[in-house]
Amino acid sequence: MLWSLLFLAFLLLLGAVARERRSRRHFIDGGSAFWCRIRTSGGPPRAWRRLRRQWSRRMWARWSGDELVVRRGPVFDRTIRLTARVSPVGVYVVPPGEAKRCGQHPIAVRLWLRDGSLVEVTATEAERTELVGPFLAAAFSDLPKAPVPRREN
Repeated sequence: MLWSLLFLAFLLLLGAVARERRSRRHFIDGGSAFWCRIRTSGGPPRAWRRLRRQWSRRMWARWSGDELVVRRGPVFDRTIRLTARVSPVGVYVVPPGEAKRCGQHPIAVRLWLRDGSLVEVTATEAERTELVGPFLAAAFSDLPKAPVPRREN
């Protein structure tokens, strides 16, 4: 009897892992998804009341038009749609050590949501174009200056 219960629990766990992988793969294949971390810069948005001022754990996100679709939760996955526009600051470099596991030089973008709240989304520098999505001009607002060649007299 005990072995059958353990076997049943193992099958349920295996099914949950398979469902999670299939769901994650479906989300990633639905568009140019990227790893990110998100935090609020004021009050939390209405669609995500539990969002805090500390960077969240890493999660997948992608743009669908002007909506940032964020996939939360490993097993009981939920998607949250945040209708946003890029703030005037655009893209900026996150200070070293502030956003863990986002690469050497993580970048972030501040987004104004429809309900008036302000959130920050960070990703690796290599995912700059995926991070800004439809707001591509904002991706170039914080690029370093081009090197100036030396003049020879």
